[in-house]
Amino acid sequence: MFTATTFVLNFTLTQPIYSLYLTQKGITVVQLGILLSVQSFIPLVLRIPLSGLIEKIGRIRSMIISLILCGIGTLLFIPARSYTQLMLVVIFNTIPASSFNQTAMSTVSDAAPQQRQGDAMGRYLTFLGLGMLLGPALCSWLVGPLGYTGLFLLSGAVPVIGITLLVFKAPENIRERVKTETPTISTAESIKMILRNRNIVLLSYCRASFSTAQSIFLALFSIYAANQLGFSDSTIALLFTIRGFANTLARFPAGTISDRIGRRPLMYAAFSLLVVSFGIMAYSGSFTMLAVAMALYGLCWGTRAVSEWAFLTDLVEPEIKTISISYLSSVFSLGSTLGSVASGALTVFLPYSTIFLIGAALNLGAIPAIYAMRKKS
Repeated sequence: MFTATTFVLNFTLTQPIYSLYLTQKGITVVQLGILLSVQSFIPLVLRIPLSGLIEKIGRIRSMIISLILCGIGTLLFIPARSYTQLMLVVIFNTIPASSFNQTAMSTVSDAAPQQRQGDAMGRYLTFLGLGMLLGPALCSWLVGPLGYTGLFLLSGAVPVIGITLLVFKAPENIRERVKTETPTISTAESIKMILRNRNIVLLSYCRASFSTAQSIFLALFSIYAANQLGFSDSTIALLFTIRGFANTLARFPAGTISDRIGRRPLMYAAFSLLVVSFGIMAYSGSFTMLAVAMALYGLCWGTRAVSEWAFLTDLVEPEIKTISISYLSSVFSLGSTLGSVASGALTVFLPYSTIFLIGAALNLGAIPAIYAMRKKS
């Protein structure tokens, strides 16, 4: 879990200035958009094939390799100058982005008793959230004295902490399991097993609905808040901080609660309150109400994520767990891609308030899908 924090911290430490750093190197905004699209699309393609390879070489070893690659990949941004060089660096960085999270999540899940899968997912995702909070905070504090290049140097060094933890502190029982485990189910057969499970298909719909709505939100909310509501950059950042803090805060208790009462009740609550959150964004322009909407959004985001992942671990066999996590991660990427494409087109025809209502409708559509999930968790 601490290792996962270092993985997230590696990219969130530079995330706030990432676009500024790339444009400072002379690329255009259009080229920047292409780089970001490639950065999102390649993991969508690579996750499932890499999952089969991970099970062959071992999870601990795979995570160490991923951390080495993400450290090197971050440092490669410093000497890169041309658009072509930056594109190659971005492609290189998609390899660890396509492999680490599902490997770490599967390892944490396997280390926990079956009756405490929600607790395990809640703990793991809380440590991911911790990296999401620390990265931007450290960036705002250090970007002045270190500059962009200094931040990338520091970011490239962070994975060394995770590598050290895995080499010297990984529990022996996990090491033994990874060394002796031999996959008996092919990737193609694993995907067939996943797609034949009705509940996983319904879970996929819920996840795609949320990620599509979230992608629309991420693309448009800052522009809406600045241009139409007149909020300052610092005020907008504060709203996002409220959302991030609530997201992190919700994750650990959500896992424990889902073990006690089941996954579906928490998913009902999360998606229902997401509808309320998007509705507030659509109809209110006051800072106080938007802060409430962001707090609800963050709480629902964390609760939904833990409940979904815990529910997935309930549904799949241990032999296909890593590939199942890769599959569900790819579903999220697919929804994000659709939302990114839709957000630009929708602003041509519709006001922001209507677009946020579409986000509410997307989350509302997940509720009947949750109802249709019949397997007990």
